[in-house]
Amino acid sequence: MKKEMVAEENKSAWADSNSEESSSGISSSSDSDDEVQCLMADDTDDVFDFSNVEFTREDLVTVLNEMFLEYKKLSQSFEEVKAEKESCANKAEPVSSSDMQAALSKLVTENDELRSRSQESLYENQQLAGIISSWTRSSASMEKLHGAMNSSGDKTGLSCNAQKS
Repeated sequence: MKKEMVAEENKSAWADSNSEESSSGISSSSDSDDEVQCLMADDTDDVFDFSNVEFTREDLVTVLNEMFLEYKKLSQSFEEVKAEKESCANKAEPVSSSDMQAALSKLVTENDELRSRSQESLYENQQLAGIISSWTRSSASMEKLHGAMNSSGDKTGLSCNAQKS
């Protein structure tokens, strides 16, 4: 309500101020005062009213202490953010192109070595698979040969012990 009243009081001054400024390009000090008063009227809602006699000294001290605590919290938060910003700035040191090339070269060399070892392991794996397959076939052939050599009544061999009765 107060804002509207101030704006209504200064409406003609604002209008005059605008028309004068547009025609002459210079505003008078009374017009500037009206503008400041209007802006101040907008800000008075958030300002503590010290002229109000309803507040005691204790109320004012309490509010001041609360404001001080809030200020300390904000200051601490600011310092933490400032320290974090500095830390990030220090960590983000620019890396030179030559350092990047050296690191890339090292990684390429390591990648080639690992690729070579992988190929060697695959080759060795294939050779071992061939050897195991050969042994499996040889074992099966040996079992067939052993079975053909023993007579049907012969109980001696790898899996049976002949007991005399």
